[in-house]
Amino acid sequence: MEIERIALPGVGVSYSFVTGDGTRLGVICHPNGARDIALYDRDDPTDVRAAATLSPVAAHHLANLLAATAVIDLVPDGGADVDAVTVARVPVPAGSDYDGRPLGSLRTDAVVVAVLRDGHPDLRPDARRDLRYGDTLVAVGTRDAIDHLGRAVAGYVSGGVTTRQG
Repeated sequence: MEIERIALPGVGVSYSFVTGDGTRLGVICHPNGARDIALYDRDDPTDVRAAATLSPVAAHHLANLLAATAVIDLVPDGGADVDAVTVARVPVPAGSDYDGRPLGSLRTDAVVVAVLRDGHPDLRPDARRDLRYGDTLVAVGTRDAIDHLGRAVAGYVSGGVTTRQG
């Protein structure tokens, strides 16, 4: 996929691309974090057929909803192999089945050692602590255990337990 980038002095940066079905879609990123989404006319790629303006918070929510997989931010470990212990930050995305559920309801081999909420770490999270969108779990485990945790929190668990792909 080719993404066209155009600087818009005093406005921000425009990014646009053509989807698999031939629709041109664009996003204007403003310096304040706001985003404009534009859907272009198929016959005239310069004509905006529909548009929406998103606040920085709404843009963040939409980005989480559009994410195809869990976002797992691995803490560099110096190149350890797959079976080694890994530390990762796993965000609770918008729409997660775990939003509002207790930490103890997660079934994973990874160990959640901290929950970050609003920039504040809870270094000894209680299993009864309710998770919510925007929380970040700091977990320790093998790469497979971390991957499973990320898929579970995002709603994509292999083995037929949970699947929310649309």
